[in-house]
Amino acid sequence: MSDYEGKIVKKPWGYEYLMYRSDRIGLWYLHIDQGAQTSLHCHPGKKTGYILLAGEAQVSFLNDSMTLKALSKLMIREGLFHSTKAVSPEGVAVIEVESPPDKENLVRLDDAYGRKEKPYEGPEAATPITAQCVVLRDPSPGERLTHTLHGTDLIQETFGDIAPLFERPPGEIILVVGGGLVSRTNDPIVSPGDVVTIGTFKRLAETFAAPAGVSLLTVRRNDPVSPVAG
Repeated sequence: MSDYEGKIVKKPWGYEYLMYRSDRIGLWYLHIDQGAQTSLHCHPGKKTGYILLAGEAQVSFLNDSMTLKALSKLMIREGLFHSTKAVSPEGVAVIEVESPPDKENLVRLDDAYGRKEKPYEGPEAATPITAQCVVLRDPSPGERLTHTLHGTDLIQETFGDIAPLFERPPGEIILVVGGGLVSRTNDPIVSPGDVVTIGTFKRLAETFAAPAGVSLLTVRRNDPVSPVAG
């Protein structure tokens, strides 16, 4: 994994780079070119979350498919085969979160670019990131960090008391970076790597506690027009 920190990984469908990494999650930015698509693949040992920042994508599974339009989210369980195709003329921009962070946890079933059953791209596909790449860090206590990307604000915050979250719009998308909700027996209910709405989080928080607080990346639209930049 360390080989890809500070690097853009070139793909036959576009490119991706690592935005953030902790012991629990890896957060990646993906740009998929118009008409291009990722392999039909699964991750046997990790869950994956998508936040579509810009454009329109078709996400296909073994037997069906669905369309995502910005701004929207999707969670993909371990072992579920999926492929993402950019439908919109400008391509698509996606934030992808993996938990645990392990790019090599990848099984390709089919691929339009001849990578069937092959592993993740090697270091030869990587080049240094540019100044346009958004790289996140953990905020200091009480600090609120904001980045702007494709007409959205990416807001990083940590809450010891989750009550202020209940005042936010229920449809707002949040990505759990640290902490989360647990049951009375300490089973994880909402954990790092989960992408949910405030409404879902609030409903669960009525029953389950957040003893360690929660660190979040909130994604909010700040511009009705969100083109995908290269």
